[in-house]
Amino acid sequence: MSQPNDLLKEISEKLDKILKLLAIDAVRTIEKEQGKIALLDSLGFRPVEIAKFLNKSQENVNVVLGAIRKKSEKPVKAEVATKAEAEKPNTQEAKTQTGAA
Repeated sequence: MSQPNDLLKEISEKLDKILKLLAIDAVRTIEKEQGKIALLDSLGFRPVEIAKFLNKSQENVNVVLGAIRKKSEKPVKAEVATKAEAEKPNTQEAKTQTGAA
């Protein structure tokens, strides 16, 4: 390998270490793994990176992220269903109005 390539590889390795230290510091006060993974995900880290930072498997991180996303979708789905139900005309009310006309 040439000297510039060696230097770039060394810089890249050092940046990876710094990134790992910063990620670990960012999640050190969070007790639950799910919270750590959620924070790192929200900061834009990919599952493979999160797995490396937390010494977990990528599969584990993917499962946790899937559960987090599934949980966050439930309130939205419930809200949409509630709004749709509220917007439906009351059939009894509709009959009364058409019968009165």
